[in-house]
Amino acid sequence: MPSNNAEHSSQSSTGNTWRWSIARRLVISYTLSAIIMFAITYAFLSWTMNDTLVKAETDYIDDRIRVFRAIIESRPDFVDVIKQDIEWEGAYVKFPEYYARILDTQCRTLVETPRMDELISTRLFPAPCVVDKEVKIQVRSEKNIIHRGTNGRSYLLQSYWTDTVKPSERLAIQIAIDITAEKGHIQTNQQRMIAIIISGIIFAFIFSFVIARKVLRPLNELAGLAKRITIDKIGMRAKDPLRWPVELRAPAMAFNEMLDRLKSSFVQISQYTSNLAHELRTPINNLMGEAEVALSQERTAEEYRKVLESGLEEHMRLARMIDALLFLARSENPASLIESSLFDPIDEIAKVCSFYEALGEEKQAYITWDGDGKLYGDPLLFRRVMSNLLSNAIYYSSPGVKIEISVRKSGDNSLDVLVSDNGYGIPEEDINNVFDRFYRVMNSRSSNPKGSGLGLSIVKFIMDLHNGTVTIKSSPGQGTMVTLHFPVPPPEPLNMTAPV
Repeated sequence: MPSNNAEHSSQSSTGNTWRWSIARRLVISYTLSAIIMFAITYAFLSWTMNDTLVKAETDYIDDRIRVFRAIIESRPDFVDVIKQDIEWEGAYVKFPEYYARILDTQCRTLVETPRMDELISTRLFPAPCVVDKEVKIQVRSEKNIIHRGTNGRSYLLQSYWTDTVKPSERLAIQIAIDITAEKGHIQTNQQRMIAIIISGIIFAFIFSFVIARKVLRPLNELAGLAKRITIDKIGMRAKDPLRWPVELRAPAMAFNEMLDRLKSSFVQISQYTSNLAHELRTPINNLMGEAEVALSQERTAEEYRKVLESGLEEHMRLARMIDALLFLARSENPASLIESSLFDPIDEIAKVCSFYEALGEEKQAYITWDGDGKLYGDPLLFRRVMSNLLSNAIYYSSPGVKIEISVRKSGDNSLDVLVSDNGYGIPEEDINNVFDRFYRVMNSRSSNPKGSGLGLSIVKFIMDLHNGTVTIKSSPGQGTMVTLHFPVPPPEPLNMTAPV
């Protein structure tokens, strides 16, 4: 049980971390970056100052050693000469600038600065007191040691080997340079750097907080705008997205485009509802009017029969409308694959034309079809497309209309099916709307009052289903040409619902 609580606590902590605001994450990231940069700068400057100090003091030690070595190598009485020099340095100066010690090969002290042994023992120096018989040159220790003496001051320790006037004799020189003042300067500078770093970190925190709020202000504006959007305020937009940062410009423009699409969808829904109500009201009013007339007085059996026949036509019209709406509704929520196969479109066109032969004779329509090619798709849906287009061409044309259907191969191995007529035509301002549900051109309501305005909507959906396109070119009084473009084969598997 405790382990579960611990696990839950860990998950909650992780979740709270991920729920941090972007502003907080940016501020923390900027502040941590500033801390890391300041720390690296502090470490580099501290190392540089210490290294410079050691090099400068080492050069000073080298100068003193040259003097001692010159005395030792040229004077048999070098002990007295050096002793006099270092004793004067230690006797009359409270804090000598340097301490020196001369040792023989047995590590015995020959001469040293007064009180040097109390401050700095022989064992603290880096080089051992051992004579290397094979080495014939003066050797200096490569190791620098900084030691804090018993008097509280800091010293840089170094040791050297040197020859004497006697070829077989060598001596060790130990030098301790007082670097207390220099170390104090370095510590003072380090304290100043720390103060500057702390001030810089505070400034970086405040500056990053202000910048993060300013940078994220457009997001807050976008969120506030999204909260205020309602159906009554769908026209609101993010103001001037081009002034926003580049990273936020695309989301702001996409947000505005989304609102444009939503507004367009609401307008279409409103028009769709209005058109649907109008289309349903006409047959229902007809049914109610005929029923009221029939029931207003006693009728003969023949008169009731005519009323029923008229009502049947209206019911059939409603049934066709409902069937089309159900097909479009099912098509928007696909549940199974369509039955796709390779077939000859000319054969299917001939079947559709045969079905409309009686209607064509009634309108004195002259229908022709030709072409060749193979089409990959659903034959039943293709027949429905051709049926809708052919019925439109017959209904919305004057008697004697000529309808031509042709199948042509395109250069990219696709197939085009063209349906043209010399009927009434479609005004230019209506062409972009004819694929909307229930949309009907004004003169079409009188030429075919039984139409529902769903035929071309179904045509466009079926073409989308086959990854194809449908385009219309029309001129009022000259006719209409519809082009169906089918890719062969389709670029993607078809996965929409077939009509029942």
